[in-house]
Amino acid sequence: MSSATPSKPWQRTTSSSDGGSTSVKGHSHSNSLSGPKLTSDASHIPKTHGSVGLLVIGLGGANGTTMLAGILANRKKTEWFGPRGEGPIASNYNGCITQLNQKGIHGGVGYKDKVVGLADANMAAVGGWDIRPTKLGDALLEAQILDYDLVKQVKDDMNNTTKYPVFKGLYDERFIGSSQHATASHVLSPEEVPTSREALKCIRADIRYFKWKNGVVGHTTVIWSASVEPNIELCYPGGGLDTAQQLLDAIEMTEEERGSPLPPSVIYATAAILEGCSFVNGGSQNTMCPGLAELAKQQLGVYCLGTDFKAGQTKFKTAAVEYLRTMGLTPKVIASSNHLGNNDMCNLDTGGASMRKAKLRVKSDIFAPWEEDIDHKVSVMYCPMINDEKRDFVEYTSLGFMAQHHTMVTYTRASDSVLCVPLMIDAAVFCDYFSRKSWSYENVAKGLAYLFKVPEGAAKGVDPGFFRQMQELDKQVMSAAKSDAKGKGGDEGSQMQMQRHVKFKENNQPDEDVVTEWAIPNNMGIVCAGLACVDMQLLSSTGGDGGEAIETFKGETSMAGGSVSMACKNLARLCHVDPLDDVYMQVTPPVVSNIVPLCKAGFDNTGIKLITLLEATATSCRNVDTKFMKNSRGRDSDPNARTGLAVLPIYQDGRRGCFFDAGSNATFAASEMVEMIEDVKKNSSADNGSAYGAFLFGYPHLLPEMQGEALAHVFSKARSLMEDGGIVVMDLNGVPDSSGSKQTPYGSMCTAADLKSDAVIGPALSHVDILHMNEDEVVSLTGAKLEGDDEKDKSVLSGAASMFLKCGVAVVAITRGKSGCFIKCNNEERFSSSKMLPATWVDQEIHVDASLLPAGTDINSNGAGDSFTCGLLVAALIRHTGLCLPVESTTPFKPKSPAAKNSQGNDMSASTDSLDGLSTSSSSSPTKKPTAYSLYMRENYVALKQQCSDDKKAIFSRCHEMWAAESDENKQMYERRCKEEIEKNDAEAATVAVQATPPPKAKRSDENDVPSRNLHLANQPMNLETAAQFASLVAARHIDMSTRNLTHVNINRIREESSVSAHGLEEI
Repeated sequence: MSSATPSKPWQRTTSSSDGGSTSVKGHSHSNSLSGPKLTSDASHIPKTHGSVGLLVIGLGGANGTTMLAGILANRKKTEWFGPRGEGPIASNYNGCITQLNQKGIHGGVGYKDKVVGLADANMAAVGGWDIRPTKLGDALLEAQILDYDLVKQVKDDMNNTTKYPVFKGLYDERFIGSSQHATASHVLSPEEVPTSREALKCIRADIRYFKWKNGVVGHTTVIWSASVEPNIELCYPGGGLDTAQQLLDAIEMTEEERGSPLPPSVIYATAAILEGCSFVNGGSQNTMCPGLAELAKQQLGVYCLGTDFKAGQTKFKTAAVEYLRTMGLTPKVIASSNHLGNNDMCNLDTGGASMRKAKLRVKSDIFAPWEEDIDHKVSVMYCPMINDEKRDFVEYTSLGFMAQHHTMVTYTRASDSVLCVPLMIDAAVFCDYFSRKSWSYENVAKGLAYLFKVPEGAAKGVDPGFFRQMQELDKQVMSAAKSDAKGKGGDEGSQMQMQRHVKFKENNQPDEDVVTEWAIPNNMGIVCAGLACVDMQLLSSTGGDGGEAIETFKGETSMAGGSVSMACKNLARLCHVDPLDDVYMQVTPPVVSNIVPLCKAGFDNTGIKLITLLEATATSCRNVDTKFMKNSRGRDSDPNARTGLAVLPIYQDGRRGCFFDAGSNATFAASEMVEMIEDVKKNSSADNGSAYGAFLFGYPHLLPEMQGEALAHVFSKARSLMEDGGIVVMDLNGVPDSSGSKQTPYGSMCTAADLKSDAVIGPALSHVDILHMNEDEVVSLTGAKLEGDDEKDKSVLSGAASMFLKCGVAVVAITRGKSGCFIKCNNEERFSSSKMLPATWVDQEIHVDASLLPAGTDINSNGAGDSFTCGLLVAALIRHTGLCLPVESTTPFKPKSPAAKNSQGNDMSASTDSLDGLSTSSSSSPTKKPTAYSLYMRENYVALKQQCSDDKKAIFSRCHEMWAAESDENKQMYERRCKEEIEKNDAEAATVAVQATPPPKAKRSDENDVPSRNLHLANQPMNLETAAQFASLVAARHIDMSTRNLTHVNINRIREESSVSAHGLEEI
């Protein structure tokens, strides 16, 4: 196996005695890749920060190596001399319309200076798979396509397998010509991928590793540039892969169950889409089954496009025939031949009639959408001496005036790869552009139809004329650039709001059918507005006490920061059930159906990273919609606007520091926010499920252009967006310490009139339903004096909260770190003006102790207040559905305390107020029979979970290593235990079945499987104490490093999964 293969995210290598490295599962690694390089490794520093990711299947082929050489040459501004001594020749992107400026007084076709936001190909991260072990630089030299003087300048760099590793390819000899079999030694073995399911998991892991290693912050596109596969009946409409569910089911099946093998291209495409990447079929085979298109539509900004790049002869054919039709002639016969000697043609020559049929299908079908009955004949020939320099001869015969013949001939000679590579680059850059604009799958497919001989999927049937297709591209690009007043992915005539698609792996059950005890009424969403930035966290930092000593930290990690980002993260991961399918990343039913971030991002790389990080918060539930902030970003006229950046040293004792560059937050005006709100309002309707129930605004003290009356105006506009006026929440941070000027005599506070005149928040307070701040912010705003005596401090906080209630705030929530939280609510008159607030909270005042984590818990308090606010908001919105369901789970959880068990008695009123009443139904699957290995893992799981920081890939990898190292005697012992356990389980199951078999009875006509509804519970809110506890538990899950980065939090498991201890809780 070639040393070009990188370490996979779940693989670890250990040093051997000779200074080299040993491998896991047969993978060998160079010294530079030895040691654990998991995707959770905080010390890892990516080599590049790619604006886009470009993964090529067949990277070692002519197209892949030519593309990488071109990008490297442009990146380094390489110059070289041609074969006849001409030069020096400068690197360029000729043919790549995304990388060229407009030409001439009419603009031409270049888009680089025409629209803002197209990625720079020089910043692209390039990687991929290949079945040959040849290093990329050597493969480039073998291809003999680019000038030798250029090749020798980039060859050594391309041969660097640390910088440009090649993943082992997925190989099935039935789908490739016999001429390729002998060199196919760099492949995933049957032991590594015994089934299609395992192959899919491996390819997905490769994609994740690539994006992590290269620090890709933009969109990644996977391109099929390998040899043509034969067409397969399974992929045709009606063949069995017509839906996304059928596709996923087929991958789970064995070949015998399917009745057909799965082409490698289908598995690559499925892996790409499930990883949030776009897939482009540059080959001729019928990979584009209907199920792939449906799977892509389930994710906003993910595209599945094809088929077969239209690079040379065919592209000119579509232009020439359009010219003939425009002249009023009637094309009748197009006879063409092309011959070349590259590897793709060699594969066709040795692949039999089925592969030739796949190639000729796309060549023959290119004019199908036109009404003329064109007799289109194509001949392809393999001539090794010609190599990659394709020769095309085409004769066009049309009927002219009085049916007289009109004939013309064209001849083309050009390198096939040199024609194809610009299309690959443009495909990746356009997919990234449209994805960041949240442009619809249908419109992107139409816009990029110009890339393909036969546009398929959503582009099927588009006009095949080259210039018509270029017009459609321009229309979609410019519409996306001006999308501020339009819906997601469409112009006024074809506007279509893409929905968040929820698919269950079992029964294909939509989210509307999920039965829960608690839910947000009418499926309402939440708008999160205010400050956003990228937080660069310096982990395990020393110091923090001032001084000029050099301090240290252990690794850096970036995450979306600020109020908007933290709110999105904490809200997006709240779900009603455990993840439906962690392997396939099926969409898990969320508590909040739609979360809309409204913030300001600049045009720098930090801005791209911020958007990507915001979208990544919704991995499980897919419920974060960044369209509106992207639209606003497109309207920003300042190309030099910076995105907010916070450098946060996370100290070893859990404290944090902060160095903050406000960037574009400093110029974020109220008028811009109002424009965003209006944009959301235009796209919101009851018909598409985009009703909103809350507006969460954060950090007004750090937004100088959104304070005072301007902030009040924003809140007023937000009310009009929400159902029944919704709930307006304000979360404070960055409040300057002015307590000294606020205090009067000892222990006294400012008045309500003083707060109303506060320059930042005063005029807005009467619009606020829930106000959150911590103790320090209370002191700064009111002049309250806290003495450290808990009872006295509660009294002081109550008085301070009353000042805000007099200003019109409905609920004041104060977090107190280890001392818990304090909440005070206004009277019935104030609550009557905010119908969404729970009426049971009126005139309530409570103090709830902090949720405690076990001593020694690794914590990170960054964003703790934001998470508490989110938890309290959800608790205010959520209502009981009237259904009482048993708590079921597929994941282990800690036993409930006796008090919790008692709360599940027959007292319905108690269950209304109990957090343990938050439950959902789930279908239980039959118990799987254990294996010797599963018993071994069961015994070691808890220890491995702690060792591997809850990283599932690392857990399974480590367990596999340990099992492989076990002696035969120990393995035989586990085999015996396994057999004994199976026999015991079978015996118990048989006994239970006999005892539980009821006598036969007639089924009543009114019997059904729908749980009964208790009307006394229906629409009841959580009481305030339970809501406060719920918010504290959400915050505890956020600061606990073992649960902080989970992409899903089952609200029915929060109490069971939270440890209670008298020690160890840091500030929440």
